[in-house]
Amino acid sequence: MGSASTRLSVVRWQVGLGLAIFIGYLLTVALIHVDGHRAAGRGETPLLTDFTSLYAASMLLRQQTAVDLYRPREMYQASLQAAQAAYDGNLNEKQVRTIGLHPWMYPPPFIVLAAPLAYLPYLYAWLAWLVMTSIPYLLAMRNILQDRSFWLVALGAPPVFFNIMYGQTGFLSAGLIGLGLVWLRQRPILAGVCLGLASIKPHFGLLIPIALICGAHWKAFWSAMATVFAMAVATVLLFGADVWFGFIGTLLSNLRGFEHNIHKWRVMPSVLSALHQAGLELNWPWRGQILATCLAAGAVGWAWWWHPARPAHPRLEAAILCLATLLAVPMVYLYDLMLLVPAIGWLWADMRDRGHRSWELLLLAGGSAGLIGLREIGNSGPIVGVMIAGSLLWLSLTRLRQSRRDTGA
Repeated sequence: MGSASTRLSVVRWQVGLGLAIFIGYLLTVALIHVDGHRAAGRGETPLLTDFTSLYAASMLLRQQTAVDLYRPREMYQASLQAAQAAYDGNLNEKQVRTIGLHPWMYPPPFIVLAAPLAYLPYLYAWLAWLVMTSIPYLLAMRNILQDRSFWLVALGAPPVFFNIMYGQTGFLSAGLIGLGLVWLRQRPILAGVCLGLASIKPHFGLLIPIALICGAHWKAFWSAMATVFAMAVATVLLFGADVWFGFIGTLLSNLRGFEHNIHKWRVMPSVLSALHQAGLELNWPWRGQILATCLAAGAVGWAWWWHPARPAHPRLEAAILCLATLLAVPMVYLYDLMLLVPAIGWLWADMRDRGHRSWELLLLAGGSAGLIGLREIGNSGPIVGVMIAGSLLWLSLTRLRQSRRDTGA
């Protein structure tokens, strides 16, 4: 009786804490935006987030063809219109001139998601975007943790704040990849569809084929491939083939952007950015990133390699894939750390059900909490972010290796 009462109290504490942290995130974001609007009203530089470029793309689509998204001049003009929409048309000429170019980096299938946004006022579109993209994310987290503790992890994790603040795609990518890995064994076809849909952020699918092939998840693999192919064909039918040529050209310009410091290094917690922020010339960070990508691919291959005599550990395998992905790709922004949250959920579920040592819990909790400061510590943010992702990956690999030893596999 006492044990049941204690568990109920813990559950209520977790739910309450998760909701309290989430409400704190919402209030902080609201205050930041209110302060930004007040500053703009005084004639200062307006506060604009990444959602502005998403809304700009939607506005452009109402007037021009989809291929114009990949043309910098047209996208810049749309960004000016979106900025005015964000401030109800009250920006003066000087403030408008401070608005930089936000290129459209997404592949053509993402255009379908962006298109409806401009039919709503800016603020309502921003809220609708966050609510709709949070649905697959919350469903994934509910399936990962399978109890009410998911409220604490899903709502209280620091990357949630970054994603809300920027109005970005973190909920969507983490939700689709999370659902794909959750359903991988029970619903492989549906899992493949989710993983295929996640190709709207294609660089985060870099290691997924390695995992599916090494794990012999062929139904999910071919389902994901068919989904990607179907989306490509659909976008050609809807928008024409030129949008794909525009996207390829954008990829090349984004790579050249690293050489010209166009990207915001201090909010990019990737291995490439961490080494660059440490003071190395760019050719050495690229070599470090390539090495990290190879090591991450090797870790995923080792963790997912299927053997008939070896019991599967789907939670740890999934956590390793998510964590390794963040270390394998060169372009990772703060809101992309949403992919850490499912990994944290899988790690916590494994520790909850199979037991853990005190230092493991401390590492998981400390690393998770430490993410909140990445935006505030300036040039050291990428280094700390990589250290957190790397330490959690090491923890996942260590627990998987120990579990295989315990079972003699």
